[in-house]
Amino acid sequence: MEKQQLIHLWMANGLIKSKGKLEIEDVGNEAWEELCQRSFFQEVEIDELGRTTFKMHDLFHELAQSIMGEECRVYDESASLTNLSTRVHHVTCLKPEREVNMDPFKKAESLRSMINLYPLDDHRNLNGLPPFNSLRALRTNASQLSELKSLTHLRYLNLRSSGITTLPECVSRLQKLQILKLERCENLSCLPKHLTQLKDLRHLLIEYCHSLVEMPPNIGELKCLRTLNLFIVDKKEGRGLSELRDLQLGGKLRIKGLENVINEGDARDANLSAKKKLENLYLSWGSSDSRRGANAERILEALEPPSNLKSFGMNGYSGVELPSWMQNTSILSSLVMVILYDCKNCKHLPPLGKLPHLTVLYVSGMKDVKYIDEDSYDGVDEKAFKSLKDLTLSKLPNLEGMLGDERVEMLPLLSKLKVSCVPKIKLPLLPSLEHIWIKGTGSDSDHSDSEGMASILEAIGQNMQHVKTLCISDFPKLKALPHELSSLSSLQKLEIYGGDELESFSENVLQGLCSLQSLTIHSCKKLRSLSEGVGHLTRLESLDIMICPKLVTLPSNMNKLVSLRGVLIACCDTLPEGLQHVPSLQSLEVYESNSIPEWLGEITSLQKLELTRVRLRSLPSSFRNLTSLRELSIDGCHKELQKRCTRVTGQDWQAIAHIPQFKLIPIHEETFSDKIRSKWRSWQLRRDRHRGRHHFAKDDRFDILFYLDYQKITQKNVIYHKLEVLYKEVRKFIWFENPKPLIFAKRNMNEFSNQIFIVA
Repeated sequence: MEKQQLIHLWMANGLIKSKGKLEIEDVGNEAWEELCQRSFFQEVEIDELGRTTFKMHDLFHELAQSIMGEECRVYDESASLTNLSTRVHHVTCLKPEREVNMDPFKKAESLRSMINLYPLDDHRNLNGLPPFNSLRALRTNASQLSELKSLTHLRYLNLRSSGITTLPECVSRLQKLQILKLERCENLSCLPKHLTQLKDLRHLLIEYCHSLVEMPPNIGELKCLRTLNLFIVDKKEGRGLSELRDLQLGGKLRIKGLENVINEGDARDANLSAKKKLENLYLSWGSSDSRRGANAERILEALEPPSNLKSFGMNGYSGVELPSWMQNTSILSSLVMVILYDCKNCKHLPPLGKLPHLTVLYVSGMKDVKYIDEDSYDGVDEKAFKSLKDLTLSKLPNLEGMLGDERVEMLPLLSKLKVSCVPKIKLPLLPSLEHIWIKGTGSDSDHSDSEGMASILEAIGQNMQHVKTLCISDFPKLKALPHELSSLSSLQKLEIYGGDELESFSENVLQGLCSLQSLTIHSCKKLRSLSEGVGHLTRLESLDIMICPKLVTLPSNMNKLVSLRGVLIACCDTLPEGLQHVPSLQSLEVYESNSIPEWLGEITSLQKLELTRVRLRSLPSSFRNLTSLRELSIDGCHKELQKRCTRVTGQDWQAIAHIPQFKLIPIHEETFSDKIRSKWRSWQLRRDRHRGRHHFAKDDRFDILFYLDYQKITQKNVIYHKLEVLYKEVRKFIWFENPKPLIFAKRNMNEFSNQIFIVA
């Protein structure tokens, strides 16, 4: 759970109120701290930007359940709402149903909270929702929201993954609304014009609503507003930066459309330096036209932030010089995260190496930058980037190094490094580096750039022996892995993507990877052999092979992989011969294959088998030999196979009758109404986008970097949730270049789990 979310629900249910000079959020923080000290909460984690997440102790959770009884209900796979009590106050929906029967709610006259946690994409509606005059908190992914007008006491409204294109005006009449959250409403293009009627609104949070093109006018009239994480500047009256002048904003603020600011006086009207509770500031220009560079420099100078910022980001800046406040380390001294993206004309960066707390740094799209920090370092013992742990360098064609002064010790704590299209860089010795992602320059780059990126791979083997994760992507001319990689004896995870010319793996390299536990090979279309070196990977636990059509045979010594438990094969014509010799294989996932060989039945250790979009009309008879199999899932199967697997009477039933858990999902055929609905939504989206005059980058880099943990999203999740991406986006979805296809890959379905019990 996230602390801020919990406090918002407390506010909505009237469990906390302001006290003296303490605002209601401060009272909520004090209450949370007291509960934490009394061991109600555990596993409390605070990230670099101060966001707090935690879990509720099991004993207290069970106690809360027993005390509340029928007043709190969780609607999931094992529960039903048919017998909903008249005493119910809080309902949480976790059940993945297309339609929710609203009839049981008609007798829930005292319902206070209704939270839908299941992020389906079908955008269910609220039609039939009884007039819950008592409802205080609502989270939904509904698209038809006309029923909202009856929720007169609503204080918390969270629309998540809704298909709405406009937020209806009836929201402006929810006079008691304090928290309005709009998350992942990707078609949403505008907000109600009269939103400023919500005089009690304290938090307006907008995340991943990339189609939104303008803000309501006169938003500065919302005097109670404490969080406004997105503001889009427009030249229209009532939509300029002066609207921010008197707002006491805190937390995160993203300002888009700065190309619409006419002069520095307008920028100064934002009064950013006076907003002492502001912690995260991100500035965006929709156009990096160099002709506007001088004006952009003056505007940025006038947007000086408070000195307590924890995170600062900037993209699309067209100026050549940076403002004086960005050269002042006393103003930047509290920063833990810096994001500088697509500032194409900048030649020099701030003295980032001297920021004592800087932990995360992302620099991309600056063609003239040669060094990240060119400042001088006088002290003998002075270290540069002394706190930096996570570094991303992307599209920096002339970057030569981190520091102009190579004598200075640097990056003592760096543990994660992502490098993309930086062919001239010379990496220093990185003693703490554990995770590294290297993306090449692609097939369109010249020979020298390709060689430069390849030399980085060699440097990894020479200078970074403690690396545990290595991801290599988009090296289309790479024919063999550098032999220097054989020195990575601590490497646990190796991923290779887009090696178009890679034909085999060197036995010498594999022999040195004695600690390897996970191996992923993706889009190596000429790969024919893994070599006998695979036999040295005795600690290998997971093997993923995707889009490697010529890899039809595995080495003869696969029987030496005694630790291999899970294998994934995707978009290959068939399963590679030799897989049956893995002695302890327990899980096999197959996606987009033309056939399943008869020898699959020889893998008698197999406990779980998933077949997705495998073109089968019948099952191999050898399936009856899979006596250890406990789970069999066939998704997207042919109708003929569905008939043959019919319980008892099907021709293939006897081959699978012994399997305890069997799931078969036929191919979904799109109906005529599905096609009409899809076309209608596409037309609405195009219409609403054309109405706006702003054109922003498709990828919201700040939001992505702010929320996305690259290391926790695996390729396996991507395939499971969006298999189509394998064909269309394989060159694009590298984590730090275009992570948008990964956004929905892995979501924590229980992020609000148990919160209602705490509210009660």
